[in-house]
Amino acid sequence: MLFAFALVGETHAQNFRSYQTTTEQISYNTRTITDGRTIVEVVVSTVVVNLTPNPVAGESTVSTDTKTQTLFLTSAAAADLQAAIAAAGSGDSVISQTVDSEIEDSDKIKDTSGNNLTSISYVEIVNGVPTFTPVTGGIAETNNVVTTERLDFTTIVKQVKALVSQD
Repeated sequence: MLFAFALVGETHAQNFRSYQTTTEQISYNTRTITDGRTIVEVVVSTVVVNLTPNPVAGESTVSTDTKTQTLFLTSAAAADLQAAIAAAGSGDSVISQTVDSEIEDSDKIKDTSGNNLTSISYVEIVNGVPTFTPVTGGIAETNNVVTTERLDFTTIVKQVKALVSQD
């Protein structure tokens, strides 16, 4: 009976609290693409950080999930999206949720065949010379996991104190 209790106590002791933070950012970049049209490149970046300290093993694990979504929208759709995000308020995932609910297929830039553009080349003037820069749309996700261990050391403090007696 004691063995079963010790086993249950040991497995329960390995469940550690995890802390999570979510950060979202959105950027709007007006681009003139190679066919002369002006579009808005919208980039939504979501970073989720999970921290799990393990005091028993003296280590902490940090997992960082990064998701970047790039959309090519019409100017009117980008303005509507900006207004919808401002009206939505604040929260951990308010930007990505608003993008998912507001953006329709008709808001995206189409090629000559009527398909959504998945990549563009836009024109930049660098030192008076036109430069064509390619950008690929869609969703990119990465996950980084870092485990750090606490350094073990022994500290010995020797402090001599005088004996004080009240008798």
